[in-house]
Parts: sequence; structure tokens; C-alpha cells
Amino acid sequence: MTAVFLNPLGTLYDPAQTADLSHLASGLGTLLGQADLIPVTGMNEEELLSVPAAFTSWQVLEYGALILTPDGQEDAAWRRLTLEAQADTEAALSLAAQAAGHLNALGQLGLEVTVTERQGRPLLVRLRDPYGLSLALDQAQTGLTEWLEDAPFRQDLRLTRDPLGLTLLPGAIRPERAVNYLLGELPAGTWTLGVSAQPDDRAFLALCDMALVPGSSSWLNAPEPEEERD
Repeated sequence: MTAVFLNPLGTLYDPAQTADLSHLASGLGTLLGQADLIPVTGMNEEELLSVPAAFTSWQVLEYGALILTPDGQEDAAWRRLTLEAQADTEAALSLAAQAAGHLNALGQLGLEVTVTERQGRPLLVRLRDPYGLSLALDQAQTGLTEWLEDAPFRQDLRLTRDPLGLTLLPGAIRPERAVNYLLGELPAGTWTLGVSAQPDDRAFLALCDMALVPGSSSWLNAPEPEEERD
């Protein structure tokens, strides 16, 4: 059995529709046609429907907060861990939502700030640009990073950015932890491949037997440190 842990953002799907991924998606479809595709993404169930691929195995959604079984049900054991993380960071996430709203209003950034809740507690604070532009998100990222550095609970939350936008969430919720959990659920001897164009996915890619990164990814095209250059 071959299992592919794949982040669709930048490989199969561009939410801003600024890049033509059809050639890349076609090649991946041919290469991975016989494998079980397991999405590992910040998207939720509804957003994942926009991706032109059939996901019939496990699913890792909302940055690792949600794991769905192959029959489409939420994994009960992982759900308990997510609820524990929510309980531990409830106050911090509430303050983070307020900070994001104030920063957005004071800077007149025009971002959409939403809070995803589960069991009556905040889980994710999302900031999205309705037009898919980056300038306002850049300003929000700078402001929230500075806010977190001064916050007494800075170790409890993390800020992540991907083509969807910015997201604040419990620090204990990470895609690599969800992938590591699923590795224990897959049949013995399963060969695993990680595929992503997002720099924040390095940790889950490292858990797989092999990893693929698109050649056009900004991750690969980043300048090398001076001491590493010839």
C-alpha cells in the first residue's frame, strides 16, 4: 500500500486563482493514481470540495485540528486531543480574536476575521483578504507577530500563513502531529510519500519515506545563506 500525505494548496489548487496548476495537477494525478491520497491542509471540509481530486481515505483538515476517517467520520481519539488543546487555550484564543479584530479595524486592512468554534470554544482565528491580495495580510502578520511576542501566553498559540491567509491556533495543534498519529493507523509496511509546496509543512514531510516539492515553490527558490554559497 502507498499513502500520500498531500497539501493541495500550491499543488492541486490555488484559492486565489493566480497560478495555472493544471499541468502540475495532471502530472501528480498520473504519478499518484494508484495511491491513497490523504489531504493535509488548513482547509475545512467545505473548502476541500473546491480541490479537483477525489479523497477517499483519511483526511487531515484545519491545520491538524480535524482528522476524518475513510468513512467520513471524525476520529474520536483525535477529537478528544483537539478539545483538550482548545480548553487549554480558550482564554488566549479569545484575546487573539480581539487583537486580530482591533488590528484589522485600526489599520483599515479590510480583512475578514472569523473565529471557528467547536463545542462552544474557539479553535481557529482566521484572517482572509476577500480579494486574495497579500499587502493587508503582510501588515496583519507583522502586527500579530509583535503582539504574540509581548503576550504572556505566546507559547500557547502559533500564527501560520498559507495561500488561504493567516490563522491563529493552539500551538499543540500541528499537521505533523496528526500525520504522525495516522502513521500508526495505516497498515504495517505502508510506503508513505509527502507532497507540499508550503514551507510550514517541512515537519510532516520529514515523517514520510520520501517527499516531493514542486520546483516552482518559493520554498526552493529562497536565497541561500551567505555561508553556504560557493
